[in-house]
Amino acid sequence: MKEIKIIIAESSDIMLNGITAMLNGRPEVKVTGKATGYSTLSKLLENNPGDIVLLGPILTGKYPHELSEEIKSDFPNARVIEIDLKDEQDSIIDKIKLAASA
Repeated sequence: MKEIKIIIAESSDIMLNGITAMLNGRPEVKVTGKATGYSTLSKLLENNPGDIVLLGPILTGKYPHELSEEIKSDFPNARVIEIDLKDEQDSIIDKIKLAASA
């Protein structure tokens, strides 16, 4: 499997650092960008789209599904994965692999 490039979007530093640490231990995944707000995410997607946007549960004042639709509208080629606080490591990795194979 080729390396999957991930941009993580999450406004909580604790969540952002935890997700990054979890993914950095995976040989098939490379974190290519991190955003704590939509404007930073937009700039990352314009300059370095990556393969997948991993959208954390806490980003600005919108619900993840609203942000997901906004990302897809602004960046039609972006593949977005929404995660929530109940997702465990294995389910996040499975979501990433599934999105990367689409």
